Amino acid sequence: MRQELIDKLINHQKIMDDECFELSIEISRLLNTNDESKQSDGRELIIRVLDNWNNISDSYKNIFTDLVSSAGFYPYIHKLGLKLADFSDEIRMSYHQSNNLENRYFHSEQKKIDDLIKNHVNVIVSAPTSFGKSMLIEEIVASGEYKNIVIIQPTLALLDETRRKLKAYSDKYKIIVKTTQSYSEDKGNIFLLTAERVLEYPDMPPIQLLILDEFYKLSDKRGDNRSSILNIAFVRLMKNPDCRFYMLGPNIDSIPDGFVEKYNAVFYKTAFSMVLTENDDKYEEVKTQRGGKVSEEDVFNILDSISEQTLIYCASPAAARKLAFSYCAHLCSKGENAIEDLPLVEWISDNLSYRWSLSRCLQYEIAVHDGAMPKHITSSVIQYFNQKKIKYLFCTNTIIEGVNTSAKNVVFYDNKIGSRKIDYFDYSNIKGRAGRMMEHYVGRIINLHKPPKLESTEVDFPFFEQDPVSSEILVNLEENEVKDINDNLVRYAEFKSKDPELQDILVRNGVTIEGQERILERLFIDLSVPLRREMIIWNRIDAKLYDRLSYIFELCWETLSTEEERKSFDPKGWVVNKIVGSCYQTTANQMIEKDIEYRAKKLAEEKEIDFISVDDMFGKFPVEMQAKTDHIIEKIFALQKNWLQYRAPKWINVVDSLQKYATQKLGLPSGDYSYIAEMIENEFVQSSLRILLEYGIPQSAVQKLQIILKMHKVDVNKISEDMAIKIIVKHRENIRPYMSKYEMDIIDRAI
Repeated sequence: MRQELIDKLINHQKIMDDECFELSIEISRLLNTNDESKQSDGRELIIRVLDNWNNISDSYKNIFTDLVSSAGFYPYIHKLGLKLADFSDEIRMSYHQSNNLENRYFHSEQKKIDDLIKNHVNVIVSAPTSFGKSMLIEEIVASGEYKNIVIIQPTLALLDETRRKLKAYSDKYKIIVKTTQSYSEDKGNIFLLTAERVLEYPDMPPIQLLILDEFYKLSDKRGDNRSSILNIAFVRLMKNPDCRFYMLGPNIDSIPDGFVEKYNAVFYKTAFSMVLTENDDKYEEVKTQRGGKVSEEDVFNILDSISEQTLIYCASPAAARKLAFSYCAHLCSKGENAIEDLPLVEWISDNLSYRWSLSRCLQYEIAVHDGAMPKHITSSVIQYFNQKKIKYLFCTNTIIEGVNTSAKNVVFYDNKIGSRKIDYFDYSNIKGRAGRMMEHYVGRIINLHKPPKLESTEVDFPFFEQDPVSSEILVNLEENEVKDINDNLVRYAEFKSKDPELQDILVRNGVTIEGQERILERLFIDLSVPLRREMIIWNRIDAKLYDRLSYIFELCWETLSTEEERKSFDPKGWVVNKIVGSCYQTTANQMIEKDIEYRAKKLAEEKEIDFISVDDMFGKFPVEMQAKTDHIIEKIFALQKNWLQYRAPKWINVVDSLQKYATQKLGLPSGDYSYIAEMIENEFVQSSLRILLEYGIPQSAVQKLQIILKMHKVDVNKISEDMAIKIIVKHRENIRPYMSKYEMDIIDRAI
């Protein structure tokens, strides 16, 4: 193939008749080989042709349409309204039409997987990011074939995105996102849960299908400390012999030997993609100019020259925010005009702090996406980005996990995830965010670092291989499933020799067995000391709450946290203080303003000046005060996401279950921490309205809804979550005047 012809396609130049003839012959030759590599080359040329469709000679468009069909790109044929010349091609096109999704078509590889699923085969799919795996999930749901389905995804944001897609099927299924929701007996149920919530859901009905997204997270070799929980969830669900599974993930080369045979499964690996990504390597240029160190200037020069939607990958949330805020300052210094305020900006000012740098960034089409930010903010940011109201999205590896964007470009500013060097697997998945099927035919990767070398990606399944396997996974297996390797059988027998009641508690809690046993040992000791006993036996919020929570956190920090965590951070001070504040319903805005004032006073002391006001300190030291403010807000987000919404209530519940066991054995009255754990996790929202938080509705809006419903004579204490949703939908227009535009937009989108 002549390079000059490929260059004309890349540069969107007119393709003459003779060139079209040459191109069509080459594509046909490549597609009709048995060599997968050559077929891939043929598909890439097809994508180039589609990307340059308006410059293709009209007399050859029918020929290229046939080639698009031969490549299996049926969704593009439908999207572009292309006419197939041959009746047999029309039959094949019809075969690839979804049976359950109106006007939707599978590409050829999707259809193969769909056929496997329809034949009740357990399927493990490894495919590129742009493959369209989520469409297959919707097809399964739309078919209505399975009564009870569990969908496990790694993040609450991704689960909420899935919920919004699937709420169209509420006539067939009740969608369950919280462990407090009861399942339906009358229709099917879709459990949209994290692995942790699968374990916490009481008395789940028999599950017919498990859909496990990002299944590589089963591996304990990729630095995810939640892999044990996911392994346990899989084991428990698959105890039902009638349960089938559909596992999907990106760019995985192999799974454990013997797994396919045991579960009568198919491992389907494909490199098929309808999106082409091209590399723009700039690392040699950076190396020449700056000795290999990537500077902010390097990124800014690139972004200044780009007009399409662009993701900028950074190693950490702090790095993403710093770079985003710096680029905003860069645009301001150039005299760029701010755009009209987005609704989110007003909400931030009213509920967090008008001083937060993100507010200004949003006005310059800049945003940040990371796992620590509240769900409604990340969801809104993605929506603005896809609507082209934001052009630059500075992100972390959280963007890997299935968040769909309309990005044309991905800039690799960093080559690490945290402190760990990006490997080929990480790189491929981030790279896959450039371009989007049905929107961008070609994505662009801008490498400021040399990409990692190609290497095979193998995923281990600890519950299956058991070499090694954690105790918390091991004890969830049946005895005949335990492999006689290492000391597995000894550990298993040792656990089964314990008190059955204690076994049940240790398994149900789903955290390290050894850690729980150390907590229990300490509880037995402290319960024998009257002064320590009151730190254990309690059941309400009172003046001693700080000391009691500190006691729990000390226990758990020493026994349940990882060694790496213990080296980096001690929560007993700041975190416990904030948790106690939340118990007295101190708002995020109040926490932020209090901390800003404290930091401003400390800075005044350092500068040996009299403190007058926060505004005065911002006037005198704008750079330092802005940095402190942004850091405070980041810490508040981390507190809410990592501690209040998960770890703190989890730890409280673990200790609660163990103290109840210990006090019972000692003949003492038991404490009860369940109320405080529940209220912390749900931000002190009334039980019937807590589901709104799961739907990504800000707490500020939920608090207003509590008041509005009371005005309409609705007792929120006496209605179910399902009834609350129905009432809100019924009174939607009455609610609207009391909400900010941003809050109402979220409510409309969520329900």
